[in-house]
Amino acid sequence: MKKIISILIAFLSLNGVAMAQHQWSVGPRLGIGFSNRAEGYDYCNHFVGGIFGEYRISNFATELDLLFTKQGMRYPESDVSQKDKCLSIPLKAKLYMPYVLRGLNIFVGPQLDIFPDRHSPYIPTSSFGTDSYQKVGISIVMGLGYRFDFGLDLTFNYNAGVTSNIDMENISDKNRVFQLTAGYDLCKLFKLCEKK
Repeated sequence: MKKIISILIAFLSLNGVAMAQHQWSVGPRLGIGFSNRAEGYDYCNHFVGGIFGEYRISNFATELDLLFTKQGMRYPESDVSQKDKCLSIPLKAKLYMPYVLRGLNIFVGPQLDIFPDRHSPYIPTSSFGTDSYQKVGISIVMGLGYRFDFGLDLTFNYNAGVTSNIDMENISDKNRVFQLTAGYDLCKLFKLCEKK
């Protein structure tokens, strides 16, 4: 009897997953970011732009972004900034919380940062060159967002660098980035990617 009840519970659970709503979302994402790399320096601002894709099952989702931006820092008491072109690829696990607020969600995940053209010196009097710069870095992205029913997607996130920007001992040079972005789900606009 216990085995029959266990099988029945398992079947109902699988059936519930199968009946859950599956939904795709794809669209552009634009915003502004503020980044810094080292103690004693100030944050500099930069543009963020790219595309996102999300696959959602019920209140759980996975999102992959492809974002073009710049990361760097601003020298204190100066208008001079060092900004490196960056291609950021975050993979985020998202949890929607409709029991709190309909479109509210939180997310966390790893991010790959690719720097194709690093040429600025670390500081003006630096004695080492661009060969010491890492072309690829790893960050952890975390934050919260809100998805409106009509497709607008707002996010605020913090990216914490895991790897150092410079391949030298005794130097801690990790990216610290705040970003505020707005995206739009084109599936909503063109009536694509309907829920199943």
